[in-house]
Amino acid sequence: MPTYSVNEAIESLEWLAGKDITVRGLLSFQFENISLSHVLLADRAPGYASSIWLSVGNGTLNFDERICERLHGKVVIVEGTLLGPAPSLGGCGHFSLWPAKIVARTLERVQTGN
Repeated sequence: MPTYSVNEAIESLEWLAGKDITVRGLLSFQFENISLSHVLLADRAPGYASSIWLSVGNGTLNFDERICERLHGKVVIVEGTLLGPAPSLGGCGHFSLWPAKIVARTLERVQTGN
């Protein structure tokens, strides 16, 4: 499975929505902002346009908060299902600010070279 950048996933949302994908991004794990942002600052669009809301879906599964707090601000790889916004909302996540969301199955830190 190819790994998409956040911007690539958003730009391809029309074709990727509903599909399982892998996305590489910068994790934000804060109150009202659990998301992945495009890694390269120079390529980021203003506001939330270069970010994807991160969710684990409905049910009893949830993020391990201690691990996610340690990974905040780090580059991670997320595998999950990419979804677009509901037509009535126009966006995803808190206040519908994000252009897409990914329902995560796995989240792991990207290992840097030695």
